[in-house]
Amino acid sequence: MKNSFAKLVIVITAAASLGGFTATAFGQADAGVTAKFLDAAKSSSDSQLGTIASELTGKVQSLGSAVGTNAAVTSKLNSTLSSLAGGQDSAALTSAFKLASSAKLTPEQLGLAKQVGNLASAYVVQKNFATLDGAQGDVANIVTSLRSGKIQSALPSLKNVAASAKLTDSQKQLITTIADKYAPGLSKATGAVDSLKKLPGF
Repeated sequence: MKNSFAKLVIVITAAASLGGFTATAFGQADAGVTAKFLDAAKSSSDSQLGTIASELTGKVQSLGSAVGTNAAVTSKLNSTLSSLAGGQDSAALTSAFKLASSAKLTPEQLGLAKQVGNLASAYVVQKNFATLDGAQGDVANIVTSLRSGKIQSALPSLKNVAASAKLTDSQKQLITTIADKYAPGLSKATGAVDSLKKLPGF
């Protein structure tokens, strides 16, 4: 019996030394997925995307380490990056926004989850709206505000972009998803300005 226990300890120790039993190994987003996303972002002609992607993957790795063996969260992190790398921005937002509602997150983990959602939103906005005619100022404000976690600062600009008559159907879907995340019901309000005035801070 003692011999069996000793062998088990040796096996566990060896596995741990290889990273097999560390929280980081269980929790981290897939390295291949992360690399694919970063490569796609940095190969874009828009240098902003590479910068935001680096910030996003940094927060993803931080959250992955923090949650340890929480497979549900790790799955959503991988799904977010994989979808962004594949150009499936709507699916990426869905995964990113679900992170904050994951069960049993500590306050620290919840904060990281929200930051991942904010940065994923900033990436999607920069990628899909940076060249929208007449909206460059609003887009820049949305991206800057989301990257710094100043959500209320982004709301007026979100309203302006969502109201643009120059949006494609795909852009309308994306901006509506983001607007509904940060100001629920904003996109459905008949009077967007009146809706904004009812929000805290306006």
